[in-house]
Amino acid sequence: MLVTNGLEYLAVLALVNVGVTFFCKKFPSKIYKYVPPVLIMFLIIVCFNTFGVWTMENESVNNTRLLLTNYAIPFLVFLIGAQTDVKRMIKIGPKLTGVFLATIFSVVLGMTVTYFIFGGRLGIDNVPGAFGAWTGSFVGGPENLYAIADGIGLGEEGTANVLLLINLCFRPWMTFLIILVAAVPVYNKWTKTNTAEIEKIAANIDEEESKNAATISPFDVFLIMGVGLAVVAVSQKIGPVIGQFTPSVPASVWAYSFVTLLSVLLGTFTKIKHVNGLGLLGGGFAAFMLMVNCSSVDLKTFANAGTFLVCGITVLLIHALVMAIYGKLAKVDLGTLVIASIAAIGGVSSAPVVAATYGKAYISISVIYGAIGSMVGTFAGLGVYYLLNML
Repeated sequence: MLVTNGLEYLAVLALVNVGVTFFCKKFPSKIYKYVPPVLIMFLIIVCFNTFGVWTMENESVNNTRLLLTNYAIPFLVFLIGAQTDVKRMIKIGPKLTGVFLATIFSVVLGMTVTYFIFGGRLGIDNVPGAFGAWTGSFVGGPENLYAIADGIGLGEEGTANVLLLINLCFRPWMTFLIILVAAVPVYNKWTKTNTAEIEKIAANIDEEESKNAATISPFDVFLIMGVGLAVVAVSQKIGPVIGQFTPSVPASVWAYSFVTLLSVLLGTFTKIKHVNGLGLLGGGFAAFMLMVNCSSVDLKTFANAGTFLVCGITVLLIHALVMAIYGKLAKVDLGTLVIASIAAIGGVSSAPVVAATYGKAYISISVIYGAIGSMVGTFAGLGVYYLLNML
């Protein structure tokens, strides 16, 4: 064992992040479209744990991991939630809101059907929890996955398989949606829609460009840290109080719910969403917490990775079928369906990339869709978890 305490453990995690990022920038390759740097980090950390670079039997290492899990994950939820502005969401109108609701429904339906087909073959504990965490990520993002996994006590094996699955599914799906731009004329003719309404809505949405990350000041960092940690502290006080009256819902679930609620309220009614570095810190924390969450995972955990991948393909097929049918019935153009899909499954960071290939009008709408997903992802995932348990 090379790592003997929590400080060394943190140093190795940080160095792996820096090393992989530097290597991928120094030696760019098309392979990163299918094997993204974050997946490479994931596999390196899992191998380090498997081959004894550290062990969670070491009290210092394990306590450091638990400390990060207990406090950094809810702080990550704050960082994402504080970027959400409900007032901007209202501007997209009922039709486009309906598209995203259909997206959530298609993911939930896909998860439920796939659970009954393949759930018994996964060979892991708490399969409903795995599907709930997976739903949270597919509707929102990694912050929702971590919140659900921590809130319901999802084991390391289930969390690790879900993380691996998401990284394997996301890039191919994103590539497929970009390629699908060639089918826009055919699909829009079939559904009898045009993009004039989308362009009008996009024109009415206030463009709120984030400032250059290079202008971040120490005050910005301390403001984000101070407000964020205060929100986490208040939520972790409230969670246990409410949890006393709801034995079936863990106190940590309530705590995460309040972190989300308070963060969204701050993002909507204050100027904190404009503070420099909020998005940068959110992205950095998300990548770092991925490594923390997989740092106790053994390679043997992925014995059922093939079945998980089949589950992922099944969910995406059901999702695509439902979205295509909804587009025909509601007369929604293909570009809107695509950005709703990638905003949910890919998140707010990848949605504008795909949206740009379909037209400038879709970019601002895709950002709003991504924010909606982050706001409701935890609740959608918890809903699937409790639904599957009930069924």
